[in-house]
Amino acid sequence: MTGQWSRDASTPPFIDLVPIEGATGARKELYDEMERVRGPGRVSNLFKAYAAFPALAKANFQRLMVLLSQGNLSVKFKEAVMTALAEANKCDYCVSFHATALRNAGASDEEVAAALEFDPDRIGLSEKEKALFNYALKANGDPHSIVPADIEEVRRKGASDSDLVETLETVNTGNSFNLINGALNVGADDFLSYMKGRGEIWKKSA
Repeated sequence: MTGQWSRDASTPPFIDLVPIEGATGARKELYDEMERVRGPGRVSNLFKAYAAFPALAKANFQRLMVLLSQGNLSVKFKEAVMTALAEANKCDYCVSFHATALRNAGASDEEVAAALEFDPDRIGLSEKEKALFNYALKANGDPHSIVPADIEEVRRKGASDSDLVETLETVNTGNSFNLINGALNVGADDFLSYMKGRGEIWKKSA
């Protein structure tokens, strides 16, 4: 599987990423809301791309906020899953973004590395979340490969119907962001510094 590292770094994004100071109308309303929630200047390039369709961008941001602020599962778990998915999908921007968010959720550098290595036992998760991490990665690889035994395993660890849906929505969210960033050649945000350049590692090991 190729990823963003396979592109020439000098190639610009394929659509216009309107800067904060250039936003008007519905796009500006979205940017203002993101700055209110995330802080001044924190409008990610992902949502600058999404903002080409402002109503969809707003809906996706609201959906993301629900996923991260509600439910039974920890933000650390969700960001660990999205970090792992970014690694699997070879989205270097997404690795940097979600690894940063994972660290902000309390993970150590060693725990971030464990997520990149798809090892839930070293991320500092509960037993239930460890089982759901493995479930998430299996569902991501092939949702039709999930069998009753997989559900029984996470149930034994205490997972509810709500936990299963929350986990799969985390997978869905991570993958949709990886897709947008890769297919539109969206580069990493200027405000990111952690885990940047992951693509160079993939390129050397390919």
